Amino acid sequence: MDRTQLHSLLPHQGQALWLDALLDHDATGIRGLSHWRHLQSLGENASPCLLFEAAAQLCAAHGALYGNDSAIEMALVGKLSQLQLHYHPTHREGFLLVSATQEALSPAGALYEFSVHEGERLLLDGKLLLVLVRA
Repeated sequence: MDRTQLHSLLPHQGQALWLDALLDHDATGIRGLSHWRHLQSLGENASPCLLFEAAAQLCAAHGALYGNDSAIEMALVGKLSQLQLHYHPTHREGFLLVSATQEALSPAGALYEFSVHEGERLLLDGKLLLVLVRA
């Protein structure tokens, strides 16, 4: 799934969309691509920890694909926890692999474990509670 298809799946539009493609997904997990340019739009010194936004959007896409109704009006991060930056990159170019696994699901939201890799190297990981407001 490319950016055009993602625009129809998520409420994030234009530069607010930090996902470039979905690679694969099933009922419990999803993988996609983001790019360093999304973070660079916030400034050259923007923390790589802000890449949790790409993971949150990936989780929202998963919720849209596997929810009762694919129309999402709003996706909110209810809680971000256990966020860990594993290294400080010196070169910020290219694509990033973003992965998420659903750990729990309730009518109020879903808990995901996520990771962001730069090449083979783990850059960032953590957990997030996502609340999806359906249209």
